[in-house]
Amino acid sequence: MKVVHPLLRLALKGTSTLKVDSVQTQTINPDVLPITHNNYQVQNKVDFTFSFHRNTPEASDLYTRLGLAGLAETLGQTTDANTKRLALFSGIAVKQGNGGKDEALVHLPIWLAAGLENIRRLGDMAQERPYTAGELKPTVGWTVVGHDWHT
Repeated sequence: MKVVHPLLRLALKGTSTLKVDSVQTQTINPDVLPITHNNYQVQNKVDFTFSFHRNTPEASDLYTRLGLAGLAETLGQTTDANTKRLALFSGIAVKQGNGGKDEALVHLPIWLAAGLENIRRLGDMAQERPYTAGELKPTVGWTVVGHDWHT
């Protein structure tokens, strides 16, 4: 964590539109969690995500319009009072190099699936017809296990 977070912030330096958010202690909204075939909701977390910074010219108008539409509380897939108000994308699961790869490979897709479901639900509210899964754009995330980064 002491390496990944500063590295991500450095990678975003110079771009005012994006910011990195720590979500390692935040709960995913149960309404958007994937459900297994035996109706079990899997609640796993990632460590970092990216968001569009609300105080930039590129994103502030979007945040304002979504707020006026009553959607400000449902932008992100978390239950956190602040992060659920951010347009989140991607995810990064960080584990130590001593065998955390499988755990990271479980946490990341759950986070990404919850994010896609949240986007699909927002899309349903924004149009007259259902927003289908086929209309969703691909999403990407990373696992960091020890010193190895994987897309």
